[in-house]
Amino acid sequence: MTVEKGKERIYILGGTGRIGSVIIPELIKRGVQITVYARSPEKIIKADNVTVVQGDYDDLTAFENSIAGHTRLFLLIADREDLDKIKIKFGTKAYAAGVKQIVELSARRLPWRSYNVVHVHQQAEDALYAIKDRGYHVVLRPTNFMTNMTDYNTIKNDNEIVDSADPDEQQEWISPSDIGHVAARILVEPIEKHKDVAYELIGDVKTPAQRAAIISKVTGRNISYKQVSVQEMYDFFINAGETNSMAYYMATYQFVSPISRGLPLLLGRPQESFEVWATNNKKLF
Repeated sequence: MTVEKGKERIYILGGTGRIGSVIIPELIKRGVQITVYARSPEKIIKADNVTVVQGDYDDLTAFENSIAGHTRLFLLIADREDLDKIKIKFGTKAYAAGVKQIVELSARRLPWRSYNVVHVHQQAEDALYAIKDRGYHVVLRPTNFMTNMTDYNTIKNDNEIVDSADPDEQQEWISPSDIGHVAARILVEPIEKHKDVAYELIGDVKTPAQRAAIISKVTGRNISYKQVSVQEMYDFFINAGETNSMAYYMATYQFVSPISRGLPLLLGRPQESFEVWATNNKKLF
């Protein structure tokens, strides 16, 4: 059972990135009325059932003037130091306007305050959950995006995966496409189905050596794994323009849990393994 055309209106925050660019086409295909809040409206797909509201995170006036009448909100805020405060502002205003379900993109739940880039998501989650007389609050908690390893072009330019982990250390990964598809399905399924659940999203577990072997197979090139010190990895991310919090997280993260067994239920299909994702995204390498 899914939403009927004209019965609901879905508001999207974060529609121009890797996840929003999956969600919006899925909702367009279903004929759902969508409103997308974007700083750059020209980046949003045009369709008869898509309305674009221009706005940013610093002035929520445009959001306040357009949220009324919507039944659901997809809440994704790009990584920044005050992410928690911004999420709380948007979420509070959405619930006050009558939104019945927020689907929030959060982050993998880790020990409290172990990483600031994760902690701000946890702070937002807890604050939104604590709002009295609110609508439902569904949370998606993805682990490391598979695309993270292509953002800095070491594979494309140097035929190397660079990390501080041991070559045989298990690492968690999730396809951004899978995250988007999970969100899109939840947004069109009955609100009462998911209630206030939080879903951990781990799509595959692979070592650096295994990743190098898979990408070598996919590209037909010899991709090697280069292990560097934590300090070198941290400096690499700082020099690439990342904040201290993000650089520390990416240079030192070493938590690992099993693949999320429920992903096929959320997706309606098997999740993308690392090899499937790499094959589908060969151009990134």
